Amino acid sequence: MEGPRTTTRVSPAGDMQAELPVNERSILTPGDVRKIFIRRKWLLLAFALIGLGAGVLFLLMSVPLYEATARIDIDPGRSTNIGINDLIEQKLTGGEGSSDRMQTEIRIMQSDSVSMAVINSQDLYHKKPFSKIFKQTPYHGQLTPLQRYLLLLSYHGALKIMVIPSTDVVEIHFSNPDPEVATNVANAIVDAYLERDLKSRFEGTTRVSSWLAQQLTALKGQVEDSQKALAKFQRDNNLIGIDSEGGNLVTDSLRTVNQQLAQAEADRIVKEARYRLAQTRNPELLVSVAPTTVLASLREQQAALLVQAAQLESKYGPDWPRVREIRSQLSQVQRDIDSEINSLTQRFQEEYNAASNTEALMRKRLDATKQEAFRENESSAEFEILKHGAESASDLYDALQIKLKEAGIMAGLNSNNIDVIDRASIPALPISPVKRVDLGVGLAAGLLVGISLSLLLESLDDTIQTSEDAETVSGLTTLAVIPHFRGASKKSSAERDDGRPESLSPDLVAYLEPHSVIAESFRNLRSTILLSAVDTQPKVLLLTSSFAAEGKSTCASNLAISFAQRNARVLLVDTDLRKGTLHIKFRRSNRVGLSTLLSRESGAEAYEQPLADLPNLTVVSRGPVAPNPGEMLGSRSMEELLLQWREQYDHVILDTSPVLAVSDALSLAPQTDAALILVRSGVTRKKALQRVRDQLLRVNARVLGTIVNDVDLRIENYYTYSKSYDYGYKSYGSGYGVVDDDK
Repeated sequence: MEGPRTTTRVSPAGDMQAELPVNERSILTPGDVRKIFIRRKWLLLAFALIGLGAGVLFLLMSVPLYEATARIDIDPGRSTNIGINDLIEQKLTGGEGSSDRMQTEIRIMQSDSVSMAVINSQDLYHKKPFSKIFKQTPYHGQLTPLQRYLLLLSYHGALKIMVIPSTDVVEIHFSNPDPEVATNVANAIVDAYLERDLKSRFEGTTRVSSWLAQQLTALKGQVEDSQKALAKFQRDNNLIGIDSEGGNLVTDSLRTVNQQLAQAEADRIVKEARYRLAQTRNPELLVSVAPTTVLASLREQQAALLVQAAQLESKYGPDWPRVREIRSQLSQVQRDIDSEINSLTQRFQEEYNAASNTEALMRKRLDATKQEAFRENESSAEFEILKHGAESASDLYDALQIKLKEAGIMAGLNSNNIDVIDRASIPALPISPVKRVDLGVGLAAGLLVGISLSLLLESLDDTIQTSEDAETVSGLTTLAVIPHFRGASKKSSAERDDGRPESLSPDLVAYLEPHSVIAESFRNLRSTILLSAVDTQPKVLLLTSSFAAEGKSTCASNLAISFAQRNARVLLVDTDLRKGTLHIKFRRSNRVGLSTLLSRESGAEAYEQPLADLPNLTVVSRGPVAPNPGEMLGSRSMEELLLQWREQYDHVILDTSPVLAVSDALSLAPQTDAALILVRSGVTRKKALQRVRDQLLRVNARVLGTIVNDVDLRIENYYTYSKSYDYGYKSYGSGYGVVDDDK
């Protein structure tokens, strides 16, 4: 989402207002999502079908998979230990909590030793899918490292072990294409785990008893040796200054020197700051750090002399003796100030040097004290190590003595703490593939990709789609929204100059289909223009766009017909002297027109009434292509024609060339009462609209607003009617299409 942008807001009367923030892109709303889905519906449908097809293909290629489940209860607290049970349990379990112990047991069931025992007992080497591993190199009782790795990888991929929450029940799931193999392997895992658990407990108890017997004998002599070594080390290193917290005289001295160094460093920083300040030679700053010096009085004296000099000079002039005397006194005071600054600078430098020397001496003393403390700490650390070792050995010896006096080791054997709840049974139905889930996942994935691609394409599309986009981008009012259409079919009785009848262009909807929704859109545009200024209605209208093929001639023709249908005298002029198409719209000759009028080669014959039942509509085509259209439109002759047309007609509509293609329209815009910018939905880019608006405003054109052409009403925000609700207008054409020019 882009941030706010400042643009110029233009009122309906054409006056520029204050700059207002306009957001080029707002937060994506449900309405915006609906527009995107409508515009990209075929893309979404295509990806939905692709996802659904991928789901069907997956179902056809998938092999049914069966899963067998066995359940066991593991109770780490169940034991019949008597005697040295605490020590044995700590040795066997590592002092783990219940949840940690459950995870440990699960890892044991998944271990390679249990896995290989199951594989061997069930002969999985010759059963699917494990037999695929031995296609190239058959199994003959020995596994290569690669075969063993692949075999265990395939086995663990089919195994899933989990703890049921809030219980000690463990579920063992094994999946396989053969339901019988899945059942046998799940039960074999339970058997292998039980056997390993009993074996490990027996071996653990035996190891503990042997270890205790060996350690107790050696521990007694170790305790005696450690006590003797501790006493000897303390005597040899003269460690008599250690207090209860580990401090000594060297430590206290180090702390004191460190505090003194911090004070010296702080003093040096302050004096260094004063010295640096003095080097700036700023009297005002020096007065702040040395307020008791004569510098303050000199500054006051200097200020007083400056005031006197200014007063006398303004009254008597700069050559008055008293003024020259004060100037001389000011010079003397300035020399005194400079001398005082030099004195303060020298004094601050001496103080700074003394503080620096003091800091250096204290730092040197601190370093020497640190070295002494380091040597002392080495001896103290070794002493603490020896002391801790002696105390640990003594404590351990006492604990083992107590344990050995309890019941015999053989009485401490654990009972089995594992209970088999359910052995695995042959599953009746496969767990995969699940048709409904797989098809749903494929469809959802296809829709997700389609939606993501639609949003990406939408973010890359910088064209204007709706009237809201046009207003947001340009800051101009949208005068009307013209839906897109394919054209009408009514024939006209107009004749060309050679006498042959010919139908009008089907784009003249306001004339050929006056009761259609499209014609009503042009009447709404007409009403908006008339109501834009109640007192002085705009008479000369200029219709332009950013580039060609955006519908200017079509909109200009229908707008002129709408004005003529209310019995107003209307003149429609094709001012695009390069590629104008009004003569094609009305099927008229193009031998004479605006270019011949401006070059004085024709007169009244250039004004034509192409519609017999609308004699108040006059059309001036462009005429032959002019060699210099820009100069002709900006000539004095064009100004005179505009003044003449203002007197003769109620409304003059100028169909101009695109602003960004050529600059012809810019010479006409200041002479019109209102300029209308045509925007074609899905074609006109946002930067192009902003550029057209800026260029028109730069030549002081009175921009009335924008006309959004070729709009899909299904994505227009305010269009909420259903297709069947046409408010009395008959259906139009055979479907939606595009309002276009031949430019």
